[in-house]
Amino acid sequence: MVRADSVCSAHCLIKSSFVRNCEIQPAAQFQRLIVNVLFLRKISMEELRSAEVLDKEIRSDSVKKAEKILAKAEESVRQLLDGVEARVAKEREAAEKKSEERIALYAKNTDASLPLEKQRYLVSYIHSSVVEAMNSYFDKIGADGRLKVLRSLAERAKETVGGRDTDAVAVGLDEASAEKMLRAVFGKKLASCSSGNAVLLSGEAVEGFSRREGIILRTQDGTVVCRLTLDEKVHEILDEKSCELAKTLFGGRLPE
Repeated sequence: MVRADSVCSAHCLIKSSFVRNCEIQPAAQFQRLIVNVLFLRKISMEELRSAEVLDKEIRSDSVKKAEKILAKAEESVRQLLDGVEARVAKEREAAEKKSEERIALYAKNTDASLPLEKQRYLVSYIHSSVVEAMNSYFDKIGADGRLKVLRSLAERAKETVGGRDTDAVAVGLDEASAEKMLRAVFGKKLASCSSGNAVLLSGEAVEGFSRREGIILRTQDGTVVCRLTLDEKVHEILDEKSCELAKTLFGGRLPE
């Protein structure tokens, strides 16, 4: 038979062993848990550090790329501005050159035209002066004197009329005085004498001459028309003696 104390000792031994096993086993598990936690923490810290490093690298790369893009953009803008300034300068130079050419051409044409304009002005001035002198002359001789001038024209026209019966129209004259003068020249060949409006003589008016006086002769067969007017006499004087009159008017020395 087994002894009771031996059984009791074995039982106690098993119990003590069991208790030790129960005490040791949770401590080992906790240690392993701590190790795992520390390992995982280490990994997380490494990953975090790796993420930070990666983030810094990404940021640095982005900054470099942005700087390159900005530098290219600034270069493009600079080239564009340089191109615009160059074109503006070129256009300004072309415009200034064209303006200078136009000014030079205008100056040349002006210089070339000045003598001609001066000559035209001189001719116009002499003409106006001579015509004004004639206005004064015909005013001074009065109606009888002007009628004598017209009579000289009528006597020259007598040969042209050639003995045909003729009608007369007196413009700006006393009708009776004009008819009396014409009968003295044409005699019975003067068929009639009437008065007419000054507009009949407007087509032959001398510029600046103030008197529209004269006689229009028309043969009754309609073959001959003669215009005996003071304007005609002034035209004749200007054509034949304008230079002589101008020299006389300006004391022998024409203006320059």
